[in-house]
Amino acid sequence: MKYAAKLFLLFTLCLFLSDTAFASDTQPSVISINGNGSVQGAPDTATISLGVITRAQTASEAQNDNALATRKVRDALFAFGISKSDIQTQNFNFHTEFGRSNDNSNEVIGYVVSNTILIKTHDVTSIGEIIDIALSNGANTINSLNFLIKDTTDLRNTALKEAIKDAKDKAEIIAKALGKKIIGIQSVTENTNMFQPRNAEMMLMATGKAMDSTPIEAGTLTLTADVHIDFIIEN
Repeated sequence: MKYAAKLFLLFTLCLFLSDTAFASDTQPSVISINGNGSVQGAPDTATISLGVITRAQTASEAQNDNALATRKVRDALFAFGISKSDIQTQNFNFHTEFGRSNDNSNEVIGYVVSNTILIKTHDVTSIGEIIDIALSNGANTINSLNFLIKDTTDLRNTALKEAIKDAKDKAEIIAKALGKKIIGIQSVTENTNMFQPRNAEMMLMATGKAMDSTPIEAGTLTLTADVHIDFIIEN
């Protein structure tokens, strides 16, 4: 009798473990959803790439003229209020210009020196004035203008919340249409596309003539966030 009782308990235990293993192997039903969110922000920083190009018949003359003009541009920008830490040399180039004589052989016709500086400003409303000051003090080329936002933490968080809400709304609509309820979340992945500096190509060569004040509008930048969420629904 005792043997039969032990056998029965052993059978019951095996049946219980078998049911438990089967339950653990059962995969939950999920709805996989992509959610998107975006937010706009006003740029608070800009970088301007501009420079001085000089030409002369001798290398020393081209270099000297360029140094004087570049120094004048820098001094004018310092006087305007741009700090030294916000002005840096971006590129310096020196090359020889060649021409062709009657016998088709190359001959040196002059020398060219190019000095490009990068200016950062934390007042985007002053960009036009900065460009005007640079051009009126010796700069004769403007290469590019970039807008960016210094701190994107709050905007990033807002975009993520929007993306999660979008995913949740979609999942609830699908679950309801299937006659199911969302009972949990299996996994979440996210991808935030940070602000890319907006580039306004200028490539302006100064003519030396009097010009109206340069109008520059900063506009807005857009940050986007994407999430992928696997929602668990009732079986």
